[in-house]
Amino acid sequence: MKNLQFIFLSTIITISFGSIKIINAQENQKKEYVYQTFKDTRVINTWSVETLQKGMLDVRIAHRFGDFISQWKFENMWTSFFGFDNAADVGFGVDYGITNNLMVGVHRTKGAGPLKSLYTLTAKYKFLSQTKGKGMPLSMAAAGSLAISTMWESSNMESLASFRLNGQYSFAYRMMYSLQLHMARKFGDILSLQISPTLVWRNLVKYNDNNALVSAGISAKIQVTKVLGIILDANLPFDALRWSAAGGYQIPLGIGFEIDTGGHVFQFNFTNSAGIEPTDYIPNTTLNWLEGEFRIGFTISRAFRM
Repeated sequence: MKNLQFIFLSTIITISFGSIKIINAQENQKKEYVYQTFKDTRVINTWSVETLQKGMLDVRIAHRFGDFISQWKFENMWTSFFGFDNAADVGFGVDYGITNNLMVGVHRTKGAGPLKSLYTLTAKYKFLSQTKGKGMPLSMAAAGSLAISTMWESSNMESLASFRLNGQYSFAYRMMYSLQLHMARKFGDILSLQISPTLVWRNLVKYNDNNALVSAGISAKIQVTKVLGIILDANLPFDALRWSAAGGYQIPLGIGFEIDTGGHVFQFNFTNSAGIEPTDYIPNTTLNWLEGEFRIGFTISRAFRM
């Protein structure tokens, strides 16, 4: 009798677990994920919610040139050839997809703020994916970076590039960090929107500045054709100094075009931010769109399967 009871219970448990697996499999089959909320892992300045697929290596080259028309004086446009004679920032690097939802990268940029010659380590993890129908309404990802300045120390003790506080040198003063949360939704085949709460921390700042800068990135993509899209982004700071007219800071704002050729993603943009990395452009943008202080930028991204 006990053997029969054991066999009966074992059979019931096996059937139950089998039923659960079948139900889960059916639910997973019903889930249709939304892909390519954005075409690239970055919009213009702001990172997007997208991550690389497992085993993909993304090689990137980015430029920010000089002012297109400084102070709206057209002679400045001709003498600098639309700003191409002056490179405000240049960057190159690689990103790699460890899993479909986790990517890491290393980048080198010239730097456009007081700290230059920047090596930046990055990581991004996508923990929610938008589904079609009544499922998950949006995608979410977290991204972080560590930037280290490798420039020579300045002999000017009042400069941030001296890497000294009260006369004491520390390697930690070369470091800056960023942490972003990306929340994005794709509305059909045409419109994508993203909000990105952001925290930038700098170990060394000027006496009237804050180590921690909290801001909100806003990004959008309008898909015009299958391969061409219009992209926009801005970063709104929650910092009194950067809203003050006396501070001299401006909101980083960009608009551009994105072309997907299959293997390459090419971006051509106009932005008032000189820096490329968030630890650079968020705290240091001082150029004013209204005074013609914007520049041409472009990014070339090429993905390889490793």
